[in-house]
Amino acid sequence: MVDAPHAGGDNTVPSSIPLHGSNVHVRPRSLIQTPHLYALAALTLGHGTPALAQASDITLFELSAAPSVVERADRAYWGGDAVESLRLVEGLLANTPDDVDARWRAARASVALGIIANEEELENRWYRHGIAHADEALRLDSVDVKAKHWAVASKGQLALQTGALETSRLAQEIWVMSHELLERDPADGFAHHALGVLHFEVMTLSRAKRFLGRLFLGGDALGKASWESAVFHHERAVALEPTAVAFRVGFANTLERRNRVPEAIEHLRSAISLPNVHPGDSDYRGRAQSRLDELLAEGNG
Repeated sequence: MVDAPHAGGDNTVPSSIPLHGSNVHVRPRSLIQTPHLYALAALTLGHGTPALAQASDITLFELSAAPSVVERADRAYWGGDAVESLRLVEGLLANTPDDVDARWRAARASVALGIIANEEELENRWYRHGIAHADEALRLDSVDVKAKHWAVASKGQLALQTGALETSRLAQEIWVMSHELLERDPADGFAHHALGVLHFEVMTLSRAKRFLGRLFLGGDALGKASWESAVFHHERAVALEPTAVAFRVGFANTLERRNRVPEAIEHLRSAISLPNVHPGDSDYRGRAQSRLDELLAEGNG
């Protein structure tokens, strides 16, 4: 399979990507409910961004107080307006391009916009946009934790739906960064979750695809993946952050695939009962409810 061509990889909003008010719509939930499709989506913790406002220019007044711009970008993001968050931080980056905190926030917003896009090509362009910001943040500060988190998130999203060789390369990058995060902090729940998802995704690949990836690229991600590791990292992530709805859903996916359906059902029920913490938690709870209903209808539980 030929790798998908790069697009939207510069440091500004890709000019051909429409913002809300044009054609950005949340994808029908039926298209993203299967365990394979939403496992990597859980990496972002930010699915379900509601209607977005048309971006406008940053004013000189806004740029004169950088901390307030970042604070407003955070409020916009956590309030569900990823476009406004991206508008603010990219306006800041136009004047201070070496601002690492603004870079990873731009990556975060880009991932959210990719998730709500309704066409795969548009999704991938947003993910590549997020990768560009995250990679630049890591170039400026190679050990920044948030930059690594959102590099993993954007690359994980793209890896789910790009060409085989690019997927293999991205998987290896995710593997390396996640292990670096755990070397720094063994209790990094995000890194454990990312590795759980990575092991899950690699193990669901056909043997032929895994062989080709290892043949051409090598690396640990394809060669060392296992179901045991998927379960271990998911279990650790949930233990470290038990109120993370997405972590519960990701663990349930893996448990179900390992024929541990009663345990999967319990995690789905836990996900449904949890309060909103991250943007999009209500959407994850909706997915958990849908999958739980299907499992119960099949006579489980």
